[in-house]
Amino acid sequence: MELVGVWSGREDLARRLEARTGRNFCFFTGAHPAEFAQRPPALLVIAPDATGLAGAGALRPRVALVPGDSGALAGRVRAVSAVSYGLGRRNTLTLSSLEGGSVAVALQRELVTLSGAEVERQEWVLPYDPEGQSPEELLCLVGALLLLDQSLG
Repeated sequence: MELVGVWSGREDLARRLEARTGRNFCFFTGAHPAEFAQRPPALLVIAPDATGLAGAGALRPRVALVPGDSGALAGRVRAVSAVSYGLGRRNTLTLSSLEGGSVAVALQRELVTLSGAEVERQEWVLPYDPEGQSPEELLCLVGALLLLDQSLG
């Protein structure tokens, strides 16, 4: 069973991921990098609300999902591979449009999942409620699901 760490001040992202993936992964949430140092996760999901850089250099996940607007953080986490998400064009996962109750999520370059499968560049049109979550939170969830080999439908 793969260990998945969710660096966030809240536990709702880990709960949502666990609900979507079943019991195939072991999720744990931490609010500070030190909480991941003793149990290095295969996937480290860094949520948009993650705070505290001290100790991030000691983190060595196999894969890290990082907010694209946190260059200092991305440079400190020593992952074998990293996938960025955010509203900027340079991120691996970004939005290409946001209209009404839907959003188009674009994968700008292929990524390799935890199981080693390749996901090609593509777009998904997904339902979106701006009252329920920010665009960055949605991108983080989508990125984690893709890296965990989960369907977005």
